[in-house]
Amino acid sequence: MSRKIGFIGGGMMAMAIADGLVQQRKFSKDQIMISETYPPRREYLLENGWELVETEKLVRECGLAFLAVKPHDVSKVLKSLSDVGTTKADLVSIAAGVTLSTLQSCNPQFNYVRVMPNTPCLVNCGASAVSADDPELAEKVRDIMSAVGIAVTVPESQIDAVTCISGSGPAYGYVFIETLADAGVMKGLSRETAKALAIQTVLGAAQMVKQTQDHPAQLRNNVESPGGTTIAAVRALEKSGFRDAVYSAVEACHDKVKEMGKQNM
Repeated sequence: MSRKIGFIGGGMMAMAIADGLVQQRKFSKDQIMISETYPPRREYLLENGWELVETEKLVRECGLAFLAVKPHDVSKVLKSLSDVGTTKADLVSIAAGVTLSTLQSCNPQFNYVRVMPNTPCLVNCGASAVSADDPELAEKVRDIMSAVGIAVTVPESQIDAVTCISGSGPAYGYVFIETLADAGVMKGLSRETAKALAIQTVLGAAQMVKQTQDHPAQLRNNVESPGGTTIAAVRALEKSGFRDAVYSAVEACHDKVKEMGKQNM
């Protein structure tokens, strides 16, 4: 199989993965091919030393390629490749809501994998989920995605849930960090100080959960002194519907993913 890997679409997520592969020495830069149609983005990629090619050439020469286009463009791109005449190459779709069966119906000449990455891939702290009918292919792609963070394999029936947790989840975290910092400013801290403390606090809490493997509730209990400030603050969060807000966000995300999937069938 070709040692070249391709990216159909050279957006931020695609390039985060490509950069991670180079940094982790899974592929060299000259083993990566990119097809991109947006002129300003093409200029940016060329300035940064990436090889740009036509999509048809990419799928002919790459053993595996990421389909990194918007969900509504997936069908058009795949149908445009119907006459490529290549061997059965592997295509990895990162399009939310587009199922393996939909991909197959658009163009049956490829083997398909679905991946749900997230934007922290840009700083090698991504959380990605991989799904494919072929376990060996899923494992190969999981190994590739591990270059930019953690990667797990899940059945396709769980990919939409992954979208709601790790796919969109960074945005939930950003809202919390922003709000916590704003609250610090409200109490008299400088913007710079409040932001730095909020960022490190959330990062530290995540590291505590990861490194200790204790249940988050236990770690929360460890901070809550009887009759103290933390338990009072947590009670206020509960009273304000903090948990319900998170549940509602995940439900809204899930509903949207299902809607997008129907639109792209």
